[in-house]
Amino acid sequence: MKVYIYLILICLNVFCRLNAQTRIAGNEQYNSYELCIYVDNLSQKSIPDIFVSTYYDKLKTSDFKISQVIDSIHKRREVHVRTKKAKDGFLFVNKYIMDHVTNLNCELGKMKVLYIYNNKEVKTKEDVMSVLRLRKKSIQISEITQDEQSGLITVYVIDQ
Repeated sequence: MKVYIYLILICLNVFCRLNAQTRIAGNEQYNSYELCIYVDNLSQKSIPDIFVSTYYDKLKTSDFKISQVIDSIHKRREVHVRTKKAKDGFLFVNKYIMDHVTNLNCELGKMKVLYIYNNKEVKTKEDVMSVLRLRKKSIQISEITQDEQSGLITVYVIDQ
């Protein structure tokens, strides 16, 4: 019986082209909102490539939580993605970066973040995992520098 129900639903979807959201009033306006995606409190466009290749690309759907905030006044949709392995220190550092960049009014879409952890650039998977495991009570952000010409935001983090 379940098989027949599924077949009927598939046939209705394929042949009748059911699009549940297209005829709802305001759908076009909702889709025109600016979409901002934040992964572990950092803008998706600013995530370092080493983090993408060694950590974020390897995640399964069960490894993260997604929430969405819709701001109808500023016409923005913010999607916040949190991963399970990112601890409070890493989230704090990323939030600090985003606040710093917002205060400087620079164009974040063109900037990449470079983490300097204990006076060493984060280049390996082990470095990435140690940065992800940072705890808020044991870290110190010594400096954030921004170079708009090279497109880098450099964050110096010391684990005490």
